[in-house]
Parts: sequence; structure tokens; C-alpha cells
Amino acid sequence: MKKIEAVIVPSHLDAVRKELECRGIRSGLTIVDVWHIESEKGFRRPERGSARRLQERVKLEFTVDDSEAEKAVHVILRHAQPESDEQSGQIAVLEVNELLRVGAG
Repeated sequence: MKKIEAVIVPSHLDAVRKELECRGIRSGLTIVDVWHIESEKGFRRPERGSARRLQERVKLEFTVDDSEAEKAVHVILRHAQPESDEQSGQIAVLEVNELLRVGAG
């Protein structure tokens, strides 16, 4: 099982969510408002007056079977394509060893 975490521009959220649904990826989607900064120099605080500012993004988190992970990543890449470098984001694909449902009886 894989966990997909994607940080994208909020304006792309509906297109990504709808396409994931159309591809059969419907359950367990968590959406969180986050702030994102892209830096080639690692995790450093931007200097005062720097052009690099925190940017509003949404983070999608969901789990899929291993066989669905590549399809989910392609959906996100296709439907959350940034229009500029300032709209960049990221996708992480993580291995999940165990998934427990809370309250599922």
C-alpha cells in the first residue's frame, strides 16, 4: 500500500479531486491548507526582502493499493500542472506497512 502526499495550488484542487474520483480513487482523501516555500538551498528561512515568500497551497493525502499509485501520481501531475515556477508543488509516494481504521467496526 502507498500513501500519496501532494502539495498543489488550491485552484487545481477540484480538477485533481474529480479526476481521481473518475479513476476510481474515492476514499480516504484528506485535504489540508498549508504554506509552501521552494528553495534550492535547503530548509532556510527566507531573508528579509527576499523574493521567495511563503505561498498558499493545499496538501492532499490518501492511500492507494500499490497498483493504483502510479495512476494517482499521473492524475496529479496532469491536472495540477503549474502555470509558473511560483506555483510549484511536490508529490511524495510513501510505503505504508499497516493501515488501521478508527471506528470501523
